[in-house]
Amino acid sequence: MFQLSAEQYDTLYATKDYVREAHLLRERLSRLDPSLHTVLDVACGTGAHDEHLCRFYEVDGLDLNPAFLEAARRRNASGRYHVGDMRDFRLDRLYDVALCLFSSIGYARTRVELVRTLTCLREHLTSRGVVVIEPWLTPEVWEAPSVRWDQGGRDGGDSIVRMAHSSLREEGTDRVSVMEFHYLVGSRKGVEYSRETHEMGLYSKRRMESALIEAGFTDVHHEADGLTGRGLYVGRVGRTNS
Repeated sequence: MFQLSAEQYDTLYATKDYVREAHLLRERLSRLDPSLHTVLDVACGTGAHDEHLCRFYEVDGLDLNPAFLEAARRRNASGRYHVGDMRDFRLDRLYDVALCLFSSIGYARTRVELVRTLTCLREHLTSRGVVVIEPWLTPEVWEAPSVRWDQGGRDGGDSIVRMAHSSLREEGTDRVSVMEFHYLVGSRKGVEYSRETHEMGLYSKRRMESALIEAGFTDVHHEADGLTGRGLYVGRVGRTNS
């Protein structure tokens, strides 16, 4: 989980085109079923996608970080936002669509956790429900050990530089990417340093598709480009593969 504040998180990803991604997602959902109406955004972060999706859908969200959820509520005042772990949550509502975007599914570090997460999503869908997963990287493209850096900022406001040292850990048949993030956060108050470690499961296309099927989804398919070039996995409830 990110230890950055909600404001710092949004600064880091200030150039991410949430509007474009929301519209691409809406186009895909409309092609699947134009009557889809209710959406659960799992690992919703600060609700930057929801701010735009809520123009077309009833959108609720789930995340582990209470501060992020406060930001999400400001962006989507009509939504219900819940503190919860995507691997094991229970809400009192079913939805037409379950989303897990921005590679958040990778925080299900092992295949057991992955199937458990996908099962939770399916259990919160209606009989015509759709799941949309934006995956983390595959084992084939993960480079480790390596060092990368990126930055984010707003004109006249705060800025963040992030450097990541990446490594790989194997746990039986599971492969886990480990990223040690180092942040320099600049503001009018000065420059602050912080660090945190993120561990995310690396799943091949075959493993992700088989996990979706094991969790009870049908009509499972993969779109290579997706919203940001990382692809998308789509599955349905109550149908069979053609």
